[in-house]
Amino acid sequence: MMYLIGLDSDRTFCHFAQIAQERNIDLQIINLREVVNQGDWSIDLPIHIHSWLSDGQQTFNLDPNSSYYCRLIDLSSVQTEPKLAHRWRGLMTAIVAWLEMIPGKVVNRPGFRSDNNSKPLHELCLQYYGFKVAPSITSSDPARLFEFASAQPAIVKAISGIRADSRMVEPQEFLDFSPAQGPVHLQQFIQGDDVRVHVIGDRYQAELVKCPTVDYRRDHDLSEHFPDHQLPESLAEQTVNATQAFGLTFAGWDFKRTPEGEYFCLEANPMPGYDGYDRRCDHKITDLLIDYLSDDQEASSVSMSHEILTIEECEKVYQGIADLREDWLPRGRADRLFCTLGAASYLDCGEYDDPQDSYWQKAERYNPLLWKNFGWLYARVRHYLESILNAPVSYREDAALPGFHIWLGYAIPTRSLVSLHCDLQYQHLEWNSESAIDFSKTLSFTLPIQLPESGGGLDLSDFNHLEFLSISQYNRIDWNLIPRFRSSHYHAYQIGQLMIHSGYTLHRVAPTSAAKNTDKRVTLQGHGVFVDGTWQLYW
Repeated sequence: MMYLIGLDSDRTFCHFAQIAQERNIDLQIINLREVVNQGDWSIDLPIHIHSWLSDGQQTFNLDPNSSYYCRLIDLSSVQTEPKLAHRWRGLMTAIVAWLEMIPGKVVNRPGFRSDNNSKPLHELCLQYYGFKVAPSITSSDPARLFEFASAQPAIVKAISGIRADSRMVEPQEFLDFSPAQGPVHLQQFIQGDDVRVHVIGDRYQAELVKCPTVDYRRDHDLSEHFPDHQLPESLAEQTVNATQAFGLTFAGWDFKRTPEGEYFCLEANPMPGYDGYDRRCDHKITDLLIDYLSDDQEASSVSMSHEILTIEECEKVYQGIADLREDWLPRGRADRLFCTLGAASYLDCGEYDDPQDSYWQKAERYNPLLWKNFGWLYARVRHYLESILNAPVSYREDAALPGFHIWLGYAIPTRSLVSLHCDLQYQHLEWNSESAIDFSKTLSFTLPIQLPESGGGLDLSDFNHLEFLSISQYNRIDWNLIPRFRSSHYHAYQIGQLMIHSGYTLHRVAPTSAAKNTDKRVTLQGHGVFVDGTWQLYW
């Protein structure tokens, strides 16, 4: 089943519905206007609870494992009746939160690439990824705007994400300019052809447009369109990789191609209105979307398992941990003290290496203790991972066994104090140079044993280490700035259920909303690397 969610007044929404129906796709079409005006809804979190939308005539059960193409447009601000405005806001808040959390495919998840709502920020992000971006200025200062417009041909663009036409500006327009009219966003005008690229997954469809005016969207009758344009191979790869790194599965990219063949990036649109381009290329964009949504391949970077441990078994594990209280290792700062049971490479290697009690010494001391008390648990985890990874799984004998994070009471984080990071701990371990090691295949897992009453989870950003390596070829990156440019999404833990991700995605322990003195946050933590056809686990 495939779901289409949007508005009946949206041309792109209607176009996709028409083409999909012509292709005999099993499509559930949900018009949000009818849901708000005539229907009702129940959007429940966590996602395993039943959710549905009704348009007054039909009830649509929402399958969290299905595929969704969503064009969410909030009409609360244009409602004349307060009741309808409230219903719009309520529905949009609910459906956005639900779509962020479901394991199925969503084109696109609502929270990704919000920097497009600010052109200066968006252009900086594009430069971070190594695209050529024309110089620009955002200012309310008449003198600075006059100076910029005098130095080169310049266009004025909308500073926000609201669609608007671009036009040329003249320096004299700023002679009587009042700062109260600003700010204004100016960009150097790049002479050349326009190229629109729609990226879907790892494929793309591009169109070249020749137009004598600044904005071809406004002057359709003067434009010549050339579908099936081929990008330079390196630019095509860069654009596809950037789309994926931005957390998008579908994006509309705008470029200017100069007479010399240089491509300047103007924008990456996370919700492109593509229907006009699609008609000119025989619906290839819609076909790519349908292919992507129909593919059963797992789209999420996070996998939540079925239940590995029962609640009773989790209580048994925690009791075993509590019985070993004297063996807990105090960690962290005094104001947010937590403990581990077992050695952890991220805490005991590298800059934290203690020559008096190294990671290897701790592992040698703690591994027998962990095996003795939790051998049945390690066997359970190994057998489950083998079943979902379709490969052998073993515990690396000369490294630390997966161990336990332990926060108790008011020490449980209630603010985002834990740093964002990628799991690169394997770099601290020695690996046999003669082994076939695939460091592109890594995993990190968390098995919640106890959680606070208000819950617990993982904050996962849409930025990963492989993207960092790619971008760093072109620009220096300040890790502290990354959260400003990226979305972070909360993935809720469930006691006894294993959560797995690659470890390469920027993430951190999510703060809980409140902590009580009786609360406990205890999780089994581990990592894995694919070596000689086997997943070797460690901590």
